[in-house]
Amino acid sequence: MTIKIEPRSGRLVRVRTTQHVELTGFLAPAPVAGAPLLISLHGLSGNFDTSFTFDFLQSPDLAGVHLLSIGCSGHGNIAMSRVGTAPAYKLTGSAFEYFDDCIPDLAAWMDFAAGSHDGPIVLMGHSLGASKILRYAAATGDTRVRGLVLASAADLRGAFFALHGEEKAAAFLAQARQWVEAGQGRVLMGEDCVLGLLRQRISAQTLLDRFEEGRPADTFDFHGRRSSRAFQDLSAVTAPILSLYGSEGEIVGSAGVRGAIELLRGHAASAVSFSSAVLGGNHWYAGHEIEAAAVIAGWLGRHVQDSKEHHD
Repeated sequence: MTIKIEPRSGRLVRVRTTQHVELTGFLAPAPVAGAPLLISLHGLSGNFDTSFTFDFLQSPDLAGVHLLSIGCSGHGNIAMSRVGTAPAYKLTGSAFEYFDDCIPDLAAWMDFAAGSHDGPIVLMGHSLGASKILRYAAATGDTRVRGLVLASAADLRGAFFALHGEEKAAAFLAQARQWVEAGQGRVLMGEDCVLGLLRQRISAQTLLDRFEEGRPADTFDFHGRRSSRAFQDLSAVTAPILSLYGSEGEIVGSAGVRGAIELLRGHAASAVSFSSAVLGGNHWYAGHEIEAAAVIAGWLGRHVQDSKEHHD
């Protein structure tokens, strides 16, 4: 007989970034104050209630871990946020974000976590979120980050060109460049210019920021593009790394998840340790969320506490 476990309680929390953006998250404390704290960042167009958060909250394996599921400046595809020194609602979301917004976003959440908990802090990023946590860790060198969970790390630039073809993708970029130069960067590209597994909309400014050659958002290259930018952030990270993938529907090119993991492992040469697991389910681990939680909990117990001495 399966025993039903009720999700543990928590509360909504809010931070304000140095760019004056208000961000909301959900914090579920563990019983022990000094336990590890897992900050979970959603992927493209997601939010702090991303699909597996509920299951993590009822996971017995993560019961001893503080769980903080966060929103960022790119929450939702087209959404509202309170922004400004005198906060006013503004149209935001992944359609309008700049990739490096992840740095002040995550800095605000790291400050919140460090100010309210004594235990080691681990960043988990799903899909585009994996690129963002790597960018933050590499750009800031924040020694408070004791580990990184790269959940379904994706080659989004490679996938965009594969979806639309080289010629059409280049035409989209040329159109976006014209609009940005004309001061119309927030104009949405046409309905045929979409990205991601859910075919999300995107503005001209964000298209360039995400997909022009050499931009910081080009974090992974699983399509053999010979990118000059990909893997730079991963190579700079020293904290322990856990790579997770589902067994189907991942954004990793023709070599599949095993090929992606080996590329990640090869470029994570500075990391204290590199671990990996391939779970059942898809890009969101549908039906296998508790399995994902168990893998993360086991990795935390084996690697994260030991990383404190390395960073101090």
